[in-house]
Amino acid sequence: MLRLFRPYRSCRCGLSVVSRLPQALCAIALLLCAPHALAQPYTQISAGENHTCALLDSGGVHCWGLNLRGQLGNGMSGTGQEQPEPVRVIGIQNAAAHIAAGREHTCAALKDGQVYCWGYNFRGQLGNGNTVTQPAPVPVSGVANAIAVATGGDHSCALISGGTIKCWGYNGDGELGAGSTAFTSLTPLDVIGITNAVAVSAGLLHTCALLANNRVRCWGYNNNGALGDGTFTNRNAPVEIPLFVSTSIDAGWNHTCSTYSGSVYCWGDNSNGILGDGTTTDRNAPVQSQGINAATAVAAGELHTCVRVSSNFGQIQCWGYSGGGRLGNGDAPAATVLSPVTALAIDSFVAVTAGRLHTCGLTSAGSAKCWGGNVLAQVGSGHFGTGDVHTVPQFVVPRCELDIDGDGSFNAATDGVLAARALAGMSGAAVTSNVLGAGATRTTWPQIRKFLETACGVAGLAS
Repeated sequence: MLRLFRPYRSCRCGLSVVSRLPQALCAIALLLCAPHALAQPYTQISAGENHTCALLDSGGVHCWGLNLRGQLGNGMSGTGQEQPEPVRVIGIQNAAAHIAAGREHTCAALKDGQVYCWGYNFRGQLGNGNTVTQPAPVPVSGVANAIAVATGGDHSCALISGGTIKCWGYNGDGELGAGSTAFTSLTPLDVIGITNAVAVSAGLLHTCALLANNRVRCWGYNNNGALGDGTFTNRNAPVEIPLFVSTSIDAGWNHTCSTYSGSVYCWGDNSNGILGDGTTTDRNAPVQSQGINAATAVAAGELHTCVRVSSNFGQIQCWGYSGGGRLGNGDAPAATVLSPVTALAIDSFVAVTAGRLHTCGLTSAGSAKCWGGNVLAQVGSGHFGTGDVHTVPQFVVPRCELDIDGDGSFNAATDGVLAARALAGMSGAAVTSNVLGAGATRTTWPQIRKFLETACGVAGLAS
């Protein structure tokens, strides 16, 4: 028998109301009464300074947390616009392929190769030729064939198909990699000498690229050694880390970390032991983090570092400053933790990302879990406030959207009929026949069923 789980919020859609609606709208009303389930079809997650964004399987984007500068992309900004639950980024529908959350702005590489950014733009980090803050996505000028994006403090970069990189925004320390320290660039510049990059990551004031030959090049601010080239000299063009290879990389505030063959290597600022080498001494060349031998991904925050390990079905382990619960091990008092501790969750994680005061993981089921400081709603737990801290991972409140076929908008003639057929017990082609939107990304019954079950909490659907 079809049933709906108990709603996260009390549902006011009584049967007496629902029964008076046409069939399609009745089905939609039932879905509106469905619960926030414990899974969401997310495929990527990115933590900014005090906000978080996640990429939906359909190509839509959800964001939550601080929205003072419009970094959530929902068309709103200002004091009091914090969002403790996911909100939909407007203007890009279901077109996103990769996202990155920066300090107070966010960018997305679209499926067609364009890049759109939103949020704070004082230093041109949105790349649209001006410095006007934007609470909704705007296109970056002069970028085509982008496959990934990276956002730092006040600068942004795009990885271009073929291996080149373009960057824009603040450049006072050379973080754009274009060979100068001109204060800003309001439009993208080519990074010098990069032709075979496979990944790019932006820190607060520096940027790093992973090359196809597994070498690493970095540029920008280097007072703490975050470029890893053996010096503390700022660089306005990429420098390669000598005799070092990597398979993934993540740039934090003033340190950088990478993985290789299950091990983690970090360099730069070592406040609170965030490099993981058992000391608090800054390093200008990579050092191996202790106690990690099965890492598949690393996330560098401001004062902490986390890794996803393949052991125990995908745990997350963290070290560094434990204040505010950002390590996720149930401990909140401010302390320096030099050895990895395990985030207390029974989930199988597939990815991890670190913000300034919080950390998030993406589970194999497609849901998001976050922990740490929640004063600005960055954990996405449905509430926030002064002193609000989560010392163990919390499910981000899922958002049931009525765009069932994933075409970017709700339409009663498509989504309404899909819902009505599904709730009537139909399955297979009987559900999808002749009612999919023109840009549908969920086109088969298994895809639609999974969405209804995981995002909307519907149970008992036909096989």
